[in-house]
Parts: sequence; C-alpha cells; structure tokens
Amino acid sequence: MTGDPQPWIRGPLVIDAAVLQELHAHARDTYPSECCGFVSGPRVEPDHLTTAMREENEADKYHKLDPETFPRTSKTYFKINELRATRALAAGEENDTPIKVIYHSHCDAGAYFSKEDAATFASNNTLMWPCAFIVVSVMEGEVRDTKLWVHEPGTNGFRESTLTVR
Repeated sequence: MTGDPQPWIRGPLVIDAAVLQELHAHARDTYPSECCGFVSGPRVEPDHLTTAMREENEADKYHKLDPETFPRTSKTYFKINELRATRALAAGEENDTPIKVIYHSHCDAGAYFSKEDAATFASNNTLMWPCAFIVVSVMEGEVRDTKLWVHEPGTNGFRESTLTVR
C-alpha cells in the first residue's frame, strides 16, 4: 500500500463478480429510475471492491418538494442522502472497509460520466468525496455497459479507468 490514504480514487480497481452482479441487479430493479449506492473494500487491499450497499435515490422526493431547484426526476438524476452518505463514509473508515466507489445507473443512456456528475463530485479542481465512480448503463431494462471513472487531479474532470472483474 502506498502512502496515499485513498489510492482507490486513481483506479484501476478490481471488483468481485458477485458485487458487480449486485450493482447490475440494483440497476435493473430500479429501472426506469436511476439507482445509486456505495461499494467498499478492505483498506489493506486498496484496489479491491468487495461489498455493495444500495442507497435510495431521493431525486423524486426533492423534485416533488421543489421542482424549480430540482427540475430532474430519478429517470435522469440521482440524489443520495448526504447525512447517510457521511455516516456510511465514517463507518467504513472506522471499520477499515472504506467506501471506495459511488455507483449509479443511467437509464436508456450510456455509461458515461456526465457533466452533471462531474459538477456534483468535483469543484474548484478538487474531488468532493474520496471515491471513484461506477456508472451502469441500462437500456430498456437490461444492463448494457459498466464503466469506472476517476477524478483527474487538479481539474474538475474525470477519466475512464480499468475495472477488472474477479
């Protein structure tokens, strides 16, 4: 392990096949809404992803309460509860199984990292959460693609990285 406290943010990463299957099942289960959640793994294996945790996409709730501020629904947007996210990140750190990835799906669209995704997770050339990102493409209810995205240090940009299934 390097001296970097969160080396997984750079990629590449290795995901257990069962974990990837869980991400795909979550994406299919929530279609035509986007799914979202976290993937963690042991600190001693920084590139290894071993556990998926589903989160509720709160986009529709926010849209209903304030459609001007939150004009998009869960069909094209995901919103994770920030308090639950903060608690999950802290618990992972405490248990030496940090959250290494935030995942979400795109419905009837590719597994790209959108401009909105980038604006949500990077600001002032800084990564907002110490994570990499997985995007699952679901077309007509079926998973078509899965890609890993990592932050480009010193920018607000992200690049695709290698996600190997074990």
